[in-house]
Amino acid sequence: MAASRGVDNWNDNFKGQGDISTVAKVDTGILYEENGNRSTQQLTRGTPVTYIDSQSKSHTKVAIRVGQDIFFTNVDNLVKPKSLGVVNLKPQAFGLGAPLTLTSYVTTLKTSIKNRGDIKGELQEYLLDLVDYVSSGSGGLVGYKFTELPMASIRNDFGEAIGPIFCLKSGLINKNLGINASSTVSFPGSGTAQLLDYIIGTSTKQIKVSAKSKGTANTLKMASLISQVNPKFQSTTEFQIMNTINSNSMNMGPIQGCSLIGAISQQAAGSVGGLRGNDAVISDVSKQLFANLIMNDSELRNRKTITLRNIAYVCEKKLVEYSKKSMVSKKFTEIVKDILDNEVFYVKLDIDNGIPRFNVASTSDRTISNLVLRNKNSYNRPSDKLGFKV
Repeated sequence: MAASRGVDNWNDNFKGQGDISTVAKVDTGILYEENGNRSTQQLTRGTPVTYIDSQSKSHTKVAIRVGQDIFFTNVDNLVKPKSLGVVNLKPQAFGLGAPLTLTSYVTTLKTSIKNRGDIKGELQEYLLDLVDYVSSGSGGLVGYKFTELPMASIRNDFGEAIGPIFCLKSGLINKNLGINASSTVSFPGSGTAQLLDYIIGTSTKQIKVSAKSKGTANTLKMASLISQVNPKFQSTTEFQIMNTINSNSMNMGPIQGCSLIGAISQQAAGSVGGLRGNDAVISDVSKQLFANLIMNDSELRNRKTITLRNIAYVCEKKLVEYSKKSMVSKKFTEIVKDILDNEVFYVKLDIDNGIPRFNVASTSDRTISNLVLRNKNSYNRPSDKLGFKV
């Protein structure tokens, strides 16, 4: 498997598709005059050209317009037609919602890739090659210019589309889950299942899978957990912390959470409740109420002006520290595992030199058995609400 070249490139990407605006792909592309003589002019990378279908004779002599002049060149000297704008590579964009067996799934995915008008050229070829590579478990993906492909979207979104193929071919086969040739893949509707991306169905169970790309730490968000907490846990401090983080803003959640664990007083939390925005400056009265927190933080103790975000970040750190206590972490883990019920498998994708690599982890793995809070924020700007690092 490789990016198409020569006559295949011409047939797949140019021939019969009318005039196509593109650019030169090489620094020293050879040009020929209409009379067949070699031109003294050469193509240089990035030069805008127009492929002229009606005058192209073969893959080695495709007609192009450069400025006002017509020349002939090898089709491989041209960048293949690209998709315009942002291309949706999520599984649902390929019609992959309903349960499908592996064979039907692969066929549906490949057919959709070929029929999508917004997926062209090397992007189309690479996506098809990825499907074939994951399906067969072997082959080479070469000849692609990955800087010209939307690799982040391929990893994160298309990774969800090819992840099920990996799961059914090898990734989940040896885990005694009852997966076989009759197992199916299905995708929940948007927003209906926040803890998973797709489901592997067997004759006896539904296996939940969350697709994560390598390099992105898995974080369970409170929004996906809180509504499913068993009532038996709702009187615990740990649940109250989860609920407080979820139901308040990124700044007020950790501040109110700190009041729950006694790190600050309710009066202190209430004194900043009316402030809005990261850069809102707290009053001198609030400074006094947060005095212990401020004096014990090396970054804030010498600041004259302290903002709501500054205080919120210090409170976040306090909550993360609190979550690392053995009994607290144990209770958080108990609550979350009760929600997850059966295991959730995390299928992580990375792409190295064009080659997809998958790694599988699950909620029963020892490496993610002790849940603690995860903070991705800073003193000055929030990135996300606190979640559980898994």
